[in-house]
Amino acid sequence: MSRKKPSNQRTRKRKPAPRHGLAAFLPEATAASFSPPPENAVRSFKFVFGIFLLPFCWVILETFLVLFHADTLSGNYWRGPEFIAFGVGSVLWLALFFCCRCRPMMWLYVAGHELTHALFVLICRGKVSKVHISSDGGHILTNRNNFLISLSPYFFPFYSVITIIVWALAGWVVGHAEPLDPIWLYGSIGFTWMFHLSFTVWMICREQPDVEQNGRLFSFAVIFLINMLLICGLLIIASPTATFEGFGISFWENARSLFDRLSESTLEVLRALPG
Repeated sequence: MSRKKPSNQRTRKRKPAPRHGLAAFLPEATAASFSPPPENAVRSFKFVFGIFLLPFCWVILETFLVLFHADTLSGNYWRGPEFIAFGVGSVLWLALFFCCRCRPMMWLYVAGHELTHALFVLICRGKVSKVHISSDGGHILTNRNNFLISLSPYFFPFYSVITIIVWALAGWVVGHAEPLDPIWLYGSIGFTWMFHLSFTVWMICREQPDVEQNGRLFSFAVIFLINMLLICGLLIIASPTATFEGFGISFWENARSLFDRLSESTLEVLRALPG
């Protein structure tokens, strides 16, 4: 039974505690029945799961290299105007990043970083009460948190997605009168995607609360795996010869033979040891 408070006494509204794991994806009433596990247990589980993800990281890297060699280098796709436009956009951004990095660039990165956090909070059915952005850093205030929300800026290319959306809208508006040249789209994606990758690598080499709270091994494995999947998907969509079916077959073959190849290499190393 609730007790009525005197009229001259102010009641302070308590902020709901952030929810983690499965509870972060569930409605309020359902999530209330889940008691969060101890923090040490969560970190230990994420560490073990990060170890479990390492073979998948290696397999996706192998598959990407096979895809890149077979459908880009050997297939002469690298000589096509789309790949050249993507490369020019990427090199242009890297030149700016290493030679002209400045506070406006940092502000743009922080804006994309915090807005990505906010977007994934909404995807996970949370609420965002405040977004703070500055060239010195930023934060959001929310009632929900999980590893997808905290790590999303490191694998979600915010400005590349905005570029694709703007291009699609522009094509829908003026495409019938004058079709847009896709070369500019590939160049813009190269520029914005390299913006994402360069700042991601630059930031995770420093201490980041988003990474630390999930554990470095787990965070790095998730970030690497999702980034590689996105890069492979982009290459498959852009390449005239690569297919998702071929990528899946290559991934399965690499995964199936991984431990056999690893055991053979280990035996070779043991045989080479003296004594």
